[in-house]
Amino acid sequence: MKQLPKGPSAREAASPSSGIARERDVQTTSPTAVHQAGLARDQMRETMTKSPEPGGILTGLSDFDALAGAMPRGLVTVVAARSSSGTTAFALGVARHNAEAGHQVIFASFEGGTDTIMSNLVAATTSVNVDRPLSINRGRRARIDDARAAMERSRLRMWSNQLKGGRWPFSNLSKDLTSLPDLDLLVMDGYGIASFQEPSDGATLTALHHLAQERNCAVLVTAHLVQNVGAPDTETPSLAELGVLDGAVAGVETILLLHRPDRDGNAPERRGEVDLIALRGWETTGTATVRFEPEYHRLADLPNT
Repeated sequence: MKQLPKGPSAREAASPSSGIARERDVQTTSPTAVHQAGLARDQMRETMTKSPEPGGILTGLSDFDALAGAMPRGLVTVVAARSSSGTTAFALGVARHNAEAGHQVIFASFEGGTDTIMSNLVAATTSVNVDRPLSINRGRRARIDDARAAMERSRLRMWSNQLKGGRWPFSNLSKDLTSLPDLDLLVMDGYGIASFQEPSDGATLTALHHLAQERNCAVLVTAHLVQNVGAPDTETPSLAELGVLDGAVAGVETILLLHRPDRDGNAPERRGEVDLIALRGWETTGTATVRFEPEYHRLADLPNT
């Protein structure tokens, strides 16, 4: 993983060794098994290094992808949720999944620095709670180091507005994107902050639409919902809850809502669950439920039964 705008314009493909069986792991098996493992390794390398097919911008969450299909290229997709519902974790997961699939991805944060982005990605990749450093033993540290090295080689680049000046935050990202001509997916975390003091109403959204169409890429942005006072967490969120700075995204064609019914512990039977609601613009609308693992900053498929 590299930071914008540093580095050359051509990026390396995702690490070909990820998830591949090593020969020393099968050395006690038959020669046929070793040969088959070698073929599987070669096939995996070919998959990780070949150019990605057009389209195919999926979330990486199997149940939701099977329901809703891919995010459209050339358009802006919005994921909106109340606070502490897993919005950033969802966005990071989409970015990581597509980089591993061979797509050129930028994760742009208006809510945190690049160190935080990297730490959260490492936690999601390794299943190590990096927020508890005293419990990280030698084995976990090795997993963290391997994950960091793999991300440095991947097609995922990170960007942060932290410490950047200017009146309109989004303009900083727009300028830096010119150094990266090839782009399949832009994930922008924090639409409301990005649009602050925009030169005209809706200028940020207009610029994102133009980028998506000009580059033929998918654009995913996160937006905040403000829960009505006194409303229970179990109540399904709606676009009517969009905050003032996020209101412009209400007209976007493709929208996904996240709902964490047990956010405040009022629905123990739904503990650890988040509903992904394909509201409109998807191949099929409906809801898929996933597991939220905040200690690893990720969402994951529920166990299949």
